[in-house]
Amino acid sequence: MSASKKYLERRNMLEMFDGKKPGQKVPYAIGKPSALKTATKGEIRPLSYSDIKGVAKLSRKTFSVSGDLSIDYLTQTIEKLYDQERYNVPAILPLVSRNADGVIDGFLGVATTTFLYNEEKILVANCYHLMADKKARARLVPLKLLQKFMSGPQDFSFADGSIDVTRKLWDRMGGEAVVGESIYYKVPLRPTSFLLRPVLKKVATPLQNILHLSGRATDAAAGTLRVPIFHRSKPSLTLVPLHPKLLLQGLDSVRSRYSVFPRYDQLKIEQKFTLLEDEKRNGLLHKIAIMDDEKNILGWFIYYSKKGDVCEVIQAVAIPGREEDLFNTLTWHAYTMGGVELSGRLMPSQVGSSFSTKAFCMPGRMWTLIHSSRDDLKCEMQSGRVFLTRFEGDLWLI
Repeated sequence: MSASKKYLERRNMLEMFDGKKPGQKVPYAIGKPSALKTATKGEIRPLSYSDIKGVAKLSRKTFSVSGDLSIDYLTQTIEKLYDQERYNVPAILPLVSRNADGVIDGFLGVATTTFLYNEEKILVANCYHLMADKKARARLVPLKLLQKFMSGPQDFSFADGSIDVTRKLWDRMGGEAVVGESIYYKVPLRPTSFLLRPVLKKVATPLQNILHLSGRATDAAAGTLRVPIFHRSKPSLTLVPLHPKLLLQGLDSVRSRYSVFPRYDQLKIEQKFTLLEDEKRNGLLHKIAIMDDEKNILGWFIYYSKKGDVCEVIQAVAIPGREEDLFNTLTWHAYTMGGVELSGRLMPSQVGSSFSTKAFCMPGRMWTLIHSSRDDLKCEMQSGRVFLTRFEGDLWLI
């Protein structure tokens, strides 16, 4: 069977069973599964399969980074996200808004994960890609989308990588920002090219080319001569591919440091890996575990490498006391991949390590926002005792 025929068959199957699965609880915002098809125009309601193409079109209009992606690519990516979430119990689906003409004019993505709070299971919902067109913003659609989301059955809500406008909306809904989880770092891998990046954006193209080539030549020459800040030595530790079972092993090794921790299984990790690998805009995805001579896991990292550009870290975690090994191995790996800088979000456990002392740290570059009716959970988050990385949060897929 051809790939296109398989795609059409899966799409028809999704449409046929949209919102229906034996024994499944219906999404929190729906009275009956049929409400997905009959909702009144203009209201905020859960995403249905028939909405997905409209969301893809809205994404292209809203986000400049999505402008170069085809409608078909965006549609299929949203389908994958939707297909994973709609079978969760309870199903907390993404939300959409339609205007008076029935056109999708607002969207809020939702991804759910079960966490353990000590021994209690709690439902955590992450919202992402809040978007609305100009007329929808005038009707306060973004605020209404957040309001509907926060009224769901989850114990804890958060938004990752949020801008200042979203933070203001979130505050109005009774949420708050977590400053300790909103610190981002930048590590220069090729210092000359790193320092030239802001300048290149402000000069004419001919001068850009000259400066770019000069920066690359300086970095290469200094690296060959092993000038300390221009050269990174290969670590002596063993690196192996990070497969789902090994990631679960690594997570178990750091579990005791946190009171609130994600409850993953192999399937959930495999699904997330597939989504991240399919995203090509940020470069090539690497999943690496760091092992000692006795084959014990010391840490791991998941990041995108992009030659001559920024390498974005999704998750970088070490067992207690091995943060320096993690930093040295990750920066060396990104350096060998041709990256100019390494960028990621600082974990509270990394404060005081090279992730903060040998990097440029920027609080509030983007915000991690939280909301919960439970003060104990908010206290845990503000105290840095929740395991939360970009792997659990920020989704850049559409």
